[in-house]
Amino acid sequence: MKHISVLDIIYSLWQRKKVISFSIIFFLLLAVIYILTSKPIYDPTSIVKINVFNINPTWASEISRQYIAPMTPVDKVGSEVEAIKVISGDVLKEKGVNLVFKIPKNFIKLEMKKTIIDTIKKDIKFYLEIKNDSILVFKNKSLFCSGKLNEEINCSLFSFKLNKLKDFKYEILKGEIIYKNYPKTIEDWNKNKIVINQEGITDLVKITILDEDKIYASEIANAIANRYIEWTIEQEKRIAYLSLTQLKNLLKKFDYNIDSLKAIADKLRLDSLTLVSYMLEFKPTDQALAKFIEKLISDPNNAYLREAISRFYKKDIDYTRLKNEIVNYLTKRDTILSSILDREITLAKTVSPAYILSYASPPYKPKWPNKPIILFTSLFLGILIGIILSLIFDVFDKRIFTIIQLKRYSHLENVNFFYNLKELKLYILSKPKLRFHFNEKIENFENYPKDIADEYVLIIKRPVDIYSYIDIQNNYLDKKCNIVLL
Repeated sequence: MKHISVLDIIYSLWQRKKVISFSIIFFLLLAVIYILTSKPIYDPTSIVKINVFNINPTWASEISRQYIAPMTPVDKVGSEVEAIKVISGDVLKEKGVNLVFKIPKNFIKLEMKKTIIDTIKKDIKFYLEIKNDSILVFKNKSLFCSGKLNEEINCSLFSFKLNKLKDFKYEILKGEIIYKNYPKTIEDWNKNKIVINQEGITDLVKITILDEDKIYASEIANAIANRYIEWTIEQEKRIAYLSLTQLKNLLKKFDYNIDSLKAIADKLRLDSLTLVSYMLEFKPTDQALAKFIEKLISDPNNAYLREAISRFYKKDIDYTRLKNEIVNYLTKRDTILSSILDREITLAKTVSPAYILSYASPPYKPKWPNKPIILFTSLFLGILIGIILSLIFDVFDKRIFTIIQLKRYSHLENVNFFYNLKELKLYILSKPKLRFHFNEKIENFENYPKDIADEYVLIIKRPVDIYSYIDIQNNYLDKKCNIVLL
């Protein structure tokens, strides 16, 4: 059979194991070099319980529909995460992430750095000279700014503070300050070094900073968390102030409406009582009051009586409705007063409803390089590339080295292929009545002459030239062949 099976491919790859082994060793060596030369990246993380309080008043529904106070966003957690991302930009500026200090760390420690001007889009190099306790900063050999050790030094583009760790014997210590392209640096940090994600479906947000300096990364993570807490207090007070102003204006409107309704109700009540008094005290000269009432009762169609009764009831109904409306307004007024008190309490608050659940601390192990992942990936790539190279060699190699090549260049019609000599011997032993002719003698097996043999056995030793293999086949075209590659 000349079709190529999976087993053929496996045997062929085994025959090319040197190529695969070399590929694996090469990629593992690259992985080891990368692990040894790459700088470790740490990922300190602070966890914040965000502010998800409801700032929308719950008083009368019609007041809510008028949007008297700000509405709570639908995705409160998502909006807070975006707010933290915006806040992180200010923190990065205050932490001077675009400033690189190259100083003798055995004698000097960078205590603080801060970017002042954040619009410069190019890299600028400054030179430091430290003599005794004085610090001089030069730009293009011109003095840029100066100050002293252990004190904050304010330059036009940035400020910093260097602390002296120990006395140094050198007359002058030198160093460099590199002001990197600020917009590009901030964009890089926001894209590659700051990770702000919601923890599952909870109201917890993780603030992770990826950087080579684990202490500096921890400081930035905690600074972002603290700035968010401050921002939530300011935001809550701002909203409370706006709501308080609107509520006070609404209270004035309610007081005016209540006073107006009370005045109208009093007038209606007075009119109603006056009408009843007039009816009872009406005394025509020729009739007594009792007779007048009796006459009105006995004459229900009397137009005057009907008009008087109708006017009385209309005024009484209006009066009752107004009284109910006044009670309604008074209830709403009490609710507004309670809300005003809540807003005044909020304005006096100094504690945020959000808080830091866990502060970032310098991790013990770096996040990257992840040795197991790198080694496993390099091993996988080594095997994959080795297999691909082996198959490519099978296609372009002009020598027969594998079973796949053997089958590809075989033009015999009736042929069996064997993976090893053992399989071939078992086949021969299973055919005791057949006579075999071998192109190379096999011990303990009789080699019959070619003209009387029933089948041929071709033993091909690798590597063999393609043309030599074709010549061998041409001598055994008349009978079934059994071919093994050794």
